[in-house]
Amino acid sequence: MSVEIITIGNELLSGTTVDTNATYIAASVIEIGLSVSRMSSVGDAPEDIINALKSVLPGTKYIIVTGGLGPTDDDRTADAAARAFGRTVELNQEALAAIEKRFAGYGAKMPFSNQRQAMLPARVEIIPNPRGTASGFIIEAAGREFIFMPGVPAEAEAMTESFIIPRLKEQSGFKQVILSKSLRVFGLWESAIQERLDGQIQEGPGLSLAYLPHFPEVRLKITGMGADPEKVRQEIARAAAVIQEKVGEYIYSVNDEPFELVVGQLLKEKKATIAIAESCTGGLISHRLTNIAGSSDYLQMGVVVYSNRAKVELLNIPQSVLDEHGAVSEPCARLMAKKVRELAGSTYGLAVTGIAGPTGGSTEKPVGTVFIGVASVEAESVTQHRFFGGREQIKLMSSHMALNNLRKCILQQ
Repeated sequence: MSVEIITIGNELLSGTTVDTNATYIAASVIEIGLSVSRMSSVGDAPEDIINALKSVLPGTKYIIVTGGLGPTDDDRTADAAARAFGRTVELNQEALAAIEKRFAGYGAKMPFSNQRQAMLPARVEIIPNPRGTASGFIIEAAGREFIFMPGVPAEAEAMTESFIIPRLKEQSGFKQVILSKSLRVFGLWESAIQERLDGQIQEGPGLSLAYLPHFPEVRLKITGMGADPEKVRQEIARAAAVIQEKVGEYIYSVNDEPFELVVGQLLKEKKATIAIAESCTGGLISHRLTNIAGSSDYLQMGVVVYSNRAKVELLNIPQSVLDEHGAVSEPCARLMAKKVRELAGSTYGLAVTGIAGPTGGSTEKPVGTVFIGVASVEAESVTQHRFFGGREQIKLMSSHMALNNLRKCILQQ
C-alpha cells in the first residue's frame, strides 16, 4: 500500500522553512513496509489545499497532511478539508476538551482564540496530540484515509510515532520486522566511504545501506527486513562489522549518538573532567556539551576568550606570545588548553582559536585557519586545520574537530 504526503504552509513555498515533516513521515512509513507515492507542498490558500486533496494519485490508500491547524486566521486546513469532502465545520467536543486539558496542565485558562483549533469537519476521528494543542483528525472518503496533523515538527513527529505508525502497521497487516543500525562517521566524505566499502556489503531485498551526509559528518544506516528478528539482527551485525573494519578510526559512534554524548560518556567512564577555552567557536562547544543531561558531572568550566585582552586577563596568556605568534597560532592554542585546565583543576583542557571569517584572514593565515589544543596532566597537543565554508560551517566544523580530538585523547590515555 502506498502513502501520499502533503505539507501545507506558505513558509514552505517561500523557502523560509525547511520541510522536515515530509522527510520524517516518509522515513517512518517506509520502515513499516509501505511505499511513498508522492510528496508535495501547497500554500495556505483554501483553494490550493482543496485541489491538493482532490488530486491525490490513484491507488493511494493513505494521504498524510500536515500544517494549517493552528489558532490564527492563516490556519485554514480544517475549513478546506470540510469543503473538499462536502462536510460542515463544527465544534468538536473531544478536541476542545484536549485543548482545555493542555492549558490546565500549564496552570492557565485556554485563550478564546484556541477554540478555533477545535472547529473541525463533521464526522472525523480525532488523533491525540501529545505535544501541543491542535488535535489531528482522520477523514475516510472513497476507500481512503486522509490523515491531518499540525505542522509543528515536534508535534507531527510525536503524533506519527505514537498514533500514525501503529495504526498503519495494524491496518496494513505488516508481519515482517524492520530493524536498523546507524553508525556516525567523521573525517571521511560520502564518496571516500563508498570507495572503502565498494562491493563489501551484499545488499538485497532484506538488507540495505544508506549514506546520509549531514555536514560535517555522514551517517551510515543499515536496514534489515525479514520474518525472523534474530536473523535480521545477525545480518545487520555482519554488515556493521564490515563497515567497522573498512572505515575504522573514522567511526565515532556505532549507536547513532552525537559527538557531545559520546565524549560525555567517555568522560564519565574515566571519571574525568573537562574545561574549555573558546575563541572562534564563541561557546559552541560548551553549548553542545551542556545539551546532554548530566554534563555537570564532567564539565567544570567553559570560557569564551574572544579578544586578546580576555586571553591575557582570564587565562594569563603572556602578551609576548600574542605579539610574536598571534592569537591564531599553535603556541596560543597550546597555552589556552593548558591554562584553562589549570584554572579549573580539570583532567583535560580543550581550546579552539581560529579565523571564522568572512574577514580577518591573511595570506599566511587565511579564513578557516583553526588551531585546536588538548591538554592533560601528562602533555599538551595542538592540531592545525584549514576549514572551508561560511562562518557557521567553520564554527561547526571546529567544534566537531575539537570534540573528536578530545575523544581520541581520552581513548589513548
